[in-house]
Amino acid sequence: MKAVCVFMNFFLNQGMGHGNSGVEHAQFYRAQCFLKGQLPFKIVFTDLLQDLHVHMREWHLPENQVIGLYDFLLAADPFDYLDHGLPADEVHKSHEKILIDQTDTQRMITTQSSGNYQIRRLRDKIFNTEKNIYIVDDAYVSLTKGTHQVEWSYRQGPGEKIMQDIHLTNFLGENYYFLTFDELVTFFLNQLEVHFGQNTYFIDRGTFYDEALVRQKVAGSTQKIVGMVHANHKVSEENGHILFNNFYQYTLDHLDQYDAVVVATKAQKEALKSDLQGYTAAKNLDKIDAIPVGGVTNLGQKKTRKNQKLNLVTASRLHEEKHIDQIIDAVHVLVARGHDVNLTIYGAGAEQKKLAKQIKDLGLTNRVVLAGLSQNVTKDLQRYDVFVSASYSEGFGLTYLEALSQGLPVASYANNFGAKELIHPGENGYLADFLTTDADRNNNVVQLAEAILSCFQDYDRLSAGAIASCRPFLTEKVTEKWVELEDELA
Repeated sequence: MKAVCVFMNFFLNQGMGHGNSGVEHAQFYRAQCFLKGQLPFKIVFTDLLQDLHVHMREWHLPENQVIGLYDFLLAADPFDYLDHGLPADEVHKSHEKILIDQTDTQRMITTQSSGNYQIRRLRDKIFNTEKNIYIVDDAYVSLTKGTHQVEWSYRQGPGEKIMQDIHLTNFLGENYYFLTFDELVTFFLNQLEVHFGQNTYFIDRGTFYDEALVRQKVAGSTQKIVGMVHANHKVSEENGHILFNNFYQYTLDHLDQYDAVVVATKAQKEALKSDLQGYTAAKNLDKIDAIPVGGVTNLGQKKTRKNQKLNLVTASRLHEEKHIDQIIDAVHVLVARGHDVNLTIYGAGAEQKKLAKQIKDLGLTNRVVLAGLSQNVTKDLQRYDVFVSASYSEGFGLTYLEALSQGLPVASYANNFGAKELIHPGENGYLADFLTTDADRNNNVVQLAEAILSCFQDYDRLSAGAIASCRPFLTEKVTEKWVELEDELA
């Protein structure tokens, strides 16, 4: 067995792809800070990602910064893979073959992954009486690379499929059986500890990580656990009882075993400490720290308004919770008032077709453009004047920061933490009040339209204020906070 490394930081996640959420972008930014602070790290993904290495190149992630669970399990030399990643000659574009039966149903899909292992999926066709349709889904999966193999089957759980009966063949010459995915993850984490020694685990996504690491901590492990809170920690409050976000419930219930909890804003730090009063031991409140999940490397130049056109931009996943449809409606309101407005929407996601139809139905095809995913948001934003967001909830708002750093004032709903932390009305943008009920939607849109218009009043001053507001978020300043946390954990 190879010599154990001294120390490693792991950013634990499930997956990434062509388009990513704020969680992945937070990891990418943190990676930049750790590089700058000379702190060792690896980003870990446990989903079966057939195009992982293609997307890593797309997002400029070197092989030696990422660990994919199945790449590790199938490697000829797993510990060499942990250190260096895949060799360049093993990274390929994935391709697949599909076998159909006499009913034109996909029964077997064979894929050569970007990590150079074969994925074979056998599929079941089962009639769903509740939906009155046949559902075709994976029943058995096998991954093969040379003499190395991982295979499992699925059973239907409440609302989702559950992996079971996992066989790992020829891992360092041994064969293993795991009843559940949780057992496999525990085995994986143990291997990381064997190779890297004393580690710190930053849990970005995946409650199974929390459970596995807490079990190990209770059993005497000295590994460090840091819970990352990327969204609002509280869903609602009923009769004086707080309903916490499911993603963070386990963390908040087991704070005794965590070494730190990191939120993105000072406002959320104070809110979380207040909400946890009496819920957990007082000493645990001191474990909560606020570190921005994003930073800016360079500040742009302030902008000047050159004409009467309202040149707007937004960038996010095209998902329902981002309420891009309300931005489009706000543009429609402004056009109806006689303003010359353009809106460019960067992003990809499930709402794309719906938004395209909305744009067409409102007669805005010459004014609103779905520009697709941006691989360089900061550069693309420079062409516009005002950034707009209609999100009801933002743990931080990375795109706010990217826009502000390029001199774009921001018009946004006054969501907690993200917008209220970064946008200072009259200084670098304007906030619109909103309510979350469907009955208030039209009034919300009008308020957002007013905030957009306000950003064009005294525009040059707001642009200068946007850049000034980013100085506390320069990468070197955020890096200092991560180094301080590392020192505290040590």
